[in-house]
Amino acid sequence: MEELDGLSPENGGQSLCSDQDTENVASPGWAFLHKAIIAMVMGSLMSAVGAILFLLHSAGVTDVSCSVASACLSIGLVFVVMGLVWIPILKEKQRRRRLSQGFE
Repeated sequence: MEELDGLSPENGGQSLCSDQDTENVASPGWAFLHKAIIAMVMGSLMSAVGAILFLLHSAGVTDVSCSVASACLSIGLVFVVMGLVWIPILKEKQRRRRLSQGFE
């Protein structure tokens, strides 16, 4: 099958999945924490939705089941705690990676 637009590696084009080491690219110091931060933000948002649903149910504004609000609150809190636990693990992993690269 032909390469699209003549961008084959033989013609000097770049592929989408390069074999180069992407960790050498300069990135902010907190970049390795992005997954934990995303988990904490999503957990906070889900907890907030659960709290809002619970308050709306308490005020009698909506017919939302109380179990839906409880589920949103508990799942959100699980994600927040998971992110909080994940951060020290990632920091230790990053520290060990730096130490191993320094001794080579």
